[in-house]
Amino acid sequence: MTGKKPPRRTQAEKSAAMRLKLCEATLSALAEVGYEKTTTQEICARAGVSRGALTHQFPTRVDILSAAFEHLLEAWEAERREHIASLPEGQPISFEAYTRHLWRVVFSSPNYMAALVLMMAARMDGDLAANLRSVLARWRSVRDFLSLQLLGREDEAEDPQVLTFLHLNLCMLRGIAIHGSFDASAEERERLLDAWLEFLGSRADEMPGCSPEVLDRV
Repeated sequence: MTGKKPPRRTQAEKSAAMRLKLCEATLSALAEVGYEKTTTQEICARAGVSRGALTHQFPTRVDILSAAFEHLLEAWEAERREHIASLPEGQPISFEAYTRHLWRVVFSSPNYMAALVLMMAARMDGDLAANLRSVLARWRSVRDFLSLQLLGREDEAEDPQVLTFLHLNLCMLRGIAIHGSFDASAEERERLLDAWLEFLGSRADEMPGCSPEVLDRV
């Protein structure tokens, strides 16, 4: 007895699957071989598709690079929303747990280096810069609000001190990731993360915008 054939995918579903494959191939290339070597030929080879299939979805290199960047931010947003949904109602996570989670799912992943490579390249490419800034403009506000939701402090989304604290934490994680990309072992990166969290707990009163009261709130 033979089973029923699976339903045929619509053209829209095929197109979405192709775009996803190309975006993921682009991110892996950026992380592994860098911006200059992430050519359309390299992307096609990694995705296992023809150049025509690529240009049908993304006419230019800037288009596919921008789409890969947007795909990555959308994946991070989806992950944070899923994390929030998985929490018992009324039980936010601690700031340490939040920071360690960010490190694990974002900053220590190869795709984070792909994002950094793109942002650095955009400094010298006006078209790419315009596209990335447009995507980032939305992401930053979403990112901050979802972070505060995880911490149970979404009612303070307009508090400049709280936002400064969140951004300072992100900057430190970003720095550890960059340092670790070329000059540190995994053990060293974890040691730096532990030291940063210990520093936050012991010396928050000495950092602008990060008084003990703010630390307690986030």
